[in-house]
Amino acid sequence: MFATRKTFAVLAVVLALAAGTTAVMRSVRDDGPPPLPADPSALPVTVVGVWPFTLDEPATYWCRAERPQYDAGLILVLSADPELLHPRQAAEPVLYVGAQTAEKLNTGYPSGQLVALVPAPRGSDGQPVLDLSQAPIFFGQPDLPERVDAARVSAELAEALSKGVGAESSSALATREHELVNFPDDGDLRAWSADLIERFSPQEVDLVSGLRAPRLRR
Repeated sequence: MFATRKTFAVLAVVLALAAGTTAVMRSVRDDGPPPLPADPSALPVTVVGVWPFTLDEPATYWCRAERPQYDAGLILVLSADPELLHPRQAAEPVLYVGAQTAEKLNTGYPSGQLVALVPAPRGSDGQPVLDLSQAPIFFGQPDLPERVDAARVSAELAEALSKGVGAESSSALATREHELVNFPDDGDLRAWSADLIERFSPQEVDLVSGLRAPRLRR
């Protein structure tokens, strides 16, 4: 009788461990990225906030094949489908703002709030020139943004426009625009962006800490 009870006890423990392992494996599978939509541009992207910026020292824009220099642009906070922003160990849908790629400064998952950097030329007044009411914001086909060149940007924009992707109205955007911010260089801009990421996507604690880490000045 004792042996029988002991056998049942061991069997119960084994079954419990097996059930726990199955639950963990199911949880891991459930937490994986969902399949990407065939047409990422069909999912809406909404502008939450716009911060024009300038840099005293030009920086290289690595999210274009041409590697252009920039010293002005916009920091955008965008709202998008969290499932589209799910981190992946593969190429992800490239974010476009009109005829330019945008650099995603955070993942935006699971908050659905994405902070992005878009270079822009300076006007005669020194301010960045980029009219968002004329620049549709959309996700294109998956790729690495550093491989995207001017021809690819033009093709993606033309494709999005043909599908009816449009920009928000100037009156709507005006309520979300903020004052110009200036920084000595790109590193200071990114450190400042940590405040926006913390505010709009607070789950990304490690990223915020990394952006705020002290820099080695030249």
